[in-house]
Amino acid sequence: MKYWPEIAVKPLAKNQLLEAFRSQLAKDLQLDLAQIPHQEIDSWLKQWLDEQLPTLDLAQLLYRIDVPFGLGMNTNDLALTIIEREAQKVIFRAQYSGKI
Repeated sequence: MKYWPEIAVKPLAKNQLLEAFRSQLAKDLQLDLAQIPHQEIDSWLKQWLDEQLPTLDLAQLLYRIDVPFGLGMNTNDLALTIIEREAQKVIFRAQYSGKI
């Protein structure tokens, strides 16, 4: 994981990055922002995936997030891959807008 730790440890705009991350995750998961926790997002996402997987269109979700479809990926790996991609989006936007 390369980008996710940057959101947690960057002193400059740490709260802004975390809120942008939560907003991006809520948007791509099609959830309300209030449903995304402020802490332990990785364990929350793994649990959410475990609960939603039977009824979830996984290919559509991964397409929205822009993650390659990985066959045989367990929910823990999938959650970490989603978190990393969402963090990458947030970091890139912040870098290109000059916020960090």
